[in-house]
Amino acid sequence: MGAGGSKPEDIAKLAQNDGGYKPPLGPPNPENPIVWFDMRLGRYGDATPLGRIEIEVKQDICPKTAENFIQLAQAPPGKGYKASRFHRVIPTFMCQGGDFTADNGTGGYSIYGSRFADENFQLRHLGPGVLSMANAGPNTNGSQFFLCVAQTPWLDGKHVVFGQVVSGYGVVKAMEACGSRSGQTAFDVMIADCGVKGGNTGGASTTTAALQAPAAPAPRSRGKAAALAQPRMAAQLCLQRSAALQGRAVAAARRQSHAARAVVAPRARAIAMV
Repeated sequence: MGAGGSKPEDIAKLAQNDGGYKPPLGPPNPENPIVWFDMRLGRYGDATPLGRIEIEVKQDICPKTAENFIQLAQAPPGKGYKASRFHRVIPTFMCQGGDFTADNGTGGYSIYGSRFADENFQLRHLGPGVLSMANAGPNTNGSQFFLCVAQTPWLDGKHVVFGQVVSGYGVVKAMEACGSRSGQTAFDVMIADCGVKGGNTGGASTTTAALQAPAAPAPRSRGKAAALAQPRMAAQLCLQRSAALQGRAVAAARRQSHAARAVVAPRARAIAMV
């Protein structure tokens, strides 16, 4: 548990202070759309509201990746981000979400099908508030994403940065306080509602794709975590695989499930995590 204590209401107090946060990628482009997440702790009627996060989506730099995020933020529950969970939260590293099919980091899919290619690596992981795509290696983007709570330069050139938090970073800090070194959260960190405002929110063709989803059952990941790290004193960092399975038997997925958990070994050996 983080500094917010063990009660949801204590953690919610952290959301009221952003600590003088400034967007790490610089002033937002007013022509870019804003995706908003209304966050809460808990799934049911006794859930504790945390507040709203507003994220500038860099449509001017990563239009294809941005479109995927925008459309999934407008899709109904079960087909996009609404009512989904941040399933993996590691303090001083990141908060990962976007698995709206399996709810555990093994599922999700993009509006383009199962996976799509890395668009570019023009933007970098410069600090807290950066929005980036989770993947299982080169060109395996789906729906999963993460919000950085620290500078993570070792991810540059491996994960596509495509946005930044512009408002509500205190909410992200409250989410971080729910995390652990293993990534498990003390409470369900839920996207209660979400949407898009401003900018170009996309055309009908991609919206239809997002709402219809694949014809087959929602694909699941093969379960092999992506190795992300540059070698540094035996430290290795991984982000949870978001790529989806197609046509694989459930038994095969279960046999490989032990590999689905990401291994995160920060540079400081004392806080290495499995």
